[in-house]
Amino acid sequence: MCRCFSTLITKAANGNLIHGDRICRSAPRVSHLFLADDSILFAKDSTLECSTIANIISIYERASSQNVNLSKTEVFFSKKVCSSRRQEIIDILGVREVERHEKYLRLPTIIGRSKKAIFVGLKERLLKKLQ
Repeated sequence: MCRCFSTLITKAANGNLIHGDRICRSAPRVSHLFLADDSILFAKDSTLECSTIANIISIYERASSQNVNLSKTEVFFSKKVCSSRRQEIIDILGVREVERHEKYLRLPTIIGRSKKAIFVGLKERLLKKLQ
């Protein structure tokens, strides 16, 4: 399942149809991550990139005879995306907007400058398991 979907996304990224994101300026771009049965896609806030993602999902559904459950699919925007652009993208993708994910797989989804405070719980859980 993931290999076909990943190939479609990678092909779009290599063709500069979607641009992904970076964790810092010198890092490579990441267009997608797969964790268990979840997919996380990264794209710019352009209607063209979002239309490309919608098209990839459609191709994948036709090729695999599986349907993406859009009622369980969410989009998260950076603070700089205006509300009209957000609505355009939501309409293109047919998904709902989520304001913020607190945690995913028991890890914080948004990390600010204070990484030490964020990862104290993770460090404690790891130490507990090692003991």
